[in-house]
Amino acid sequence: MKKIIRICMDIFLIILSLIYPGFMAVMSAAGWDYNVKQGHYPEIFSVYSFWMFLGAGLILFGVVCCFAAKKPKFYIFNTISAVVGIIGTVSCMTVLHQFCMYAEQNFSGIGESMQPVSDLYRDRILPIVFPVFLMLILDFWNFLESREYRIQKKNQKLAERNAEAPKILE
Repeated sequence: MKKIIRICMDIFLIILSLIYPGFMAVMSAAGWDYNVKQGHYPEIFSVYSFWMFLGAGLILFGVVCCFAAKKPKFYIFNTISAVVGIIGTVSCMTVLHQFCMYAEQNFSGIGESMQPVSDLYRDRILPIVFPVFLMLILDFWNFLESREYRIQKKNQKLAERNAEAPKILE
């Protein structure tokens, strides 16, 4: 049962990370960058797009590290995955906040309902927190599963250090 839950969580992590940071954040950043180059958006949006690209890339790198940490001897990737994922999320959420502040002041609505642009981007980018939350859960799970390996390695080092010295004279 535990293995089935783990496989389902892995599949959800792959799907969510491909959709939200892998597609939504990257496409939003690409759109901002394109509009800056076309002269429709101010230059600050090229900075926003850089940080959004970087944040999405860090989250995806964290997901790869999370899967690498499944093997007990690579347990250090759990920490790397968690830290990189959190930094990427903070980067994306900061850019989202800055964009929404700018959009509420300078952009009109979209479509017949005149939905604010900031709401549209919030709906697209805010769900980035779901794959990161799932990644943190899996990192903790990996860390707990690698506990036996770490204890065994520690005991092996202690045994080597406390081993009897070889005799010099016979």
